[in-house]
This record gives sequence, structure tokens and C-alpha cells, in this order.
Amino acid sequence: MSSAASSPKPAIAIIETIGSHGGMHYYTDNQAHALVNQGHATTLYSLPASTDVGARYRKVDTFKAIYGPDPKAIRGLRLMRDLTTSLLAARRSGAKVCIFHLFKMDIFELYAVRLCRLLGMKSMAIVHDVARLDQPNQRPQLARIAAACDLLIAHNSFSQTALLAALDGAPANVTVVPSGNYIAQFPNPPSKAQARERLGLPQDKLVILFFGNPRREKGLHVLLEALVAHRDDARLLLLVAGKMKPEEEAEYRAFASEHGLNDRTRFDIGHVDDADAPAYYRGPDIVALPYLRIYESAVALMAMSLERPVLASDLPPMRDVIGDDARGLLFAASDAQALSARIGELLANPARLTDLATNAATYAAQDRHWDVTGRMLSAQAESL
Repeated sequence: MSSAASSPKPAIAIIETIGSHGGMHYYTDNQAHALVNQGHATTLYSLPASTDVGARYRKVDTFKAIYGPDPKAIRGLRLMRDLTTSLLAARRSGAKVCIFHLFKMDIFELYAVRLCRLLGMKSMAIVHDVARLDQPNQRPQLARIAAACDLLIAHNSFSQTALLAALDGAPANVTVVPSGNYIAQFPNPPSKAQARERLGLPQDKLVILFFGNPRREKGLHVLLEALVAHRDDARLLLLVAGKMKPEEEAEYRAFASEHGLNDRTRFDIGHVDDADAPAYYRGPDIVALPYLRIYESAVALMAMSLERPVLASDLPPMRDVIGDDARGLLFAASDAQALSARIGELLANPARLTDLATNAATYAAQDRHWDVTGRMLSAQAESL
């Protein structure tokens, strides 16, 4: 056997600064396990999370007090400190490749990839939030990050094209590695009836879920507008769950009240605990994603992983996930009337939801299996 064939796969460090603060711990837990399954010694440097229990990779909680009420400058200094601690620890532990998760492009991301290179490690950066790269002031920083990074990874071809456009000709190595499912996190999810009982949801209504931070591009206002035509239909309930700024909550509640939607909407505002997440996805009949702009939706994959179809804008990444109304329903992006019509179809034929849910779960289990993603990540790491 040749020495190349017998040489161990490179040890990998995952540097992840969001963790359970923004729901990234599910993703990185799956990613770390997928790399372990491919034979990589893997360490995750992040924040404490519920997924730490039973992990087969090494976990180091290096990021401390980088979120919260303290001044941004103080938290920024802590982040710089903790990035340094993480990368130095990764180098000492023998990591050859570092994986970064990018949601924005500023001094911290640039510092991290440059320090990684200075320490003699290779870098793979997964660019999650390509949308923010549309901001002109971030493009020069993106080019600097790309120059310091050995590989940029997008989750789909649409995101790859957008990333290359944002780079505007700057040299970069960009490839596509799809995101995987979230099935492993929830091996024994509750039934719909059990989930509704836990959340205090009525058993006899068609429940639509909107989950997550309702930034304007997430389109919650479009969904509320679409409900106005159905405000007198007692069979329907919209459940809005997740963190929300006070001014946003006030705006959406005021719209619901002004347009007679109080009986059709329920707002569960605040952090959704990991223990309650399965109930929030399993209780509703369908998950709404009325996004105005999106590059990859973790909420869509979470819904499908928990056997729930999605009702989504017909943006290219969502068409890729949903197919031709096989695993959910599509409507014209930002068109409240088109969304309202789709909701009307579900009210007229709720039995259709059963097939959509089954197809969604099959897609998540087969097409978005982490073994596929793990093999692709492993191949990229070995090629650096």
C-alpha cells in the first residue's frame, strides 16, 4: 500500500461563532459528525449547546459573552480574543484545515482567515448569507477574505453565482456543497396531536407556521396580508414563533389587529428552546417561507426533516428544494394575492398535505443526507 493511501485524513477544526444563539448548533453538530464519519479528527470551537451531549467529535467552548447587552466594542474585543484562542488551540491540536461559517464580511472574518493562514492551516469558508454581500461596502472585504481563504463554499448553484458576482472578478476558489438535513437531532419527534397539546394549539385547525427572525426580506408582512382574505375562516390559524425586536412585534400585532386577524394569528415571541423546537415544527400542517430574497433556507430543511411541507416564494433556491409542488407549494415572491390563493387551496383540500409531508420527509432523508455532504467536504479538505 502506498504512503498516500495509508496517510491519515487531515484533522479539521470548525470555528463557529453563532451556536445556539442563532440556531447554528444543529448545523455544526451534523457537520462535525459527518466529518468524523469520513475519518477526520474533528474539533468544534463554538458556544455551549444542547447538541454537546453525545457528540463524537471534540467540543471546545471558546466563545464567551460575545452576545448580550454589553457595548458592541467590548463584545468585539472579546470576539477577537476568542477567535485567536480558538485558532491557536486548533493549531496546537494538530488541525490542518479550518472550516469557517460566514454570515457577514467584516474585520473579524478577515482576521480569522488571515490568522489561519499565518498559522499554517488551510481554510474552507462556508458562505451562508450571500444576501449581505449585495451591500457595496462589503465587497472589498469579501475580496480580501477570498484572497486569504483556500476555498469558498456555497450551498447551491444560485448562491455560487451570486457569490461570484459579488466578488466581481476577484480571484477565488468557489464550489458548491449542499446543506444536510436535521433528522439526527430529533429521533423521536412528537405526533401532530402531541405537539399541539404541548403548545396549546387547537387540534381542529389548519395551522401555518412562520418561524424565525422576521427581517423584512423574510416576508412576514406578505403572509399577514395574504391572510386578510381568510380572516373570517375559523379553520385557519397562523403561528408566528421566534425572536423578534419589540418594534417589529408591535408593527405586526398592530397590522393583525387593524385587519381583523387577531383570531387568525398567534404570536409566540422569544427564544424557542431546543426542547420545544420539534413541537413547533410538528404541530403545524405546513411551514410558510414567504421570503423576498433567500439563498438557502435552514427552516425549509428543518421542516422537511420533521415531515412538514413548505409554502414558499418561487425563488430559485426554494424551487430547487420544493420541486414542482411535490414537497410543498410555491407562489410568486412578494405577491400576497398569490399566497392567499395557495392558502385557499389548502383550506379546500387539506388532505393534500399528507402526500406533501411524506414527499418532503423522503427528500430530506435521501437527497439531503449528511453522508453525501460529508463526503464532499472531506474530498475538498483533502485536496487543499
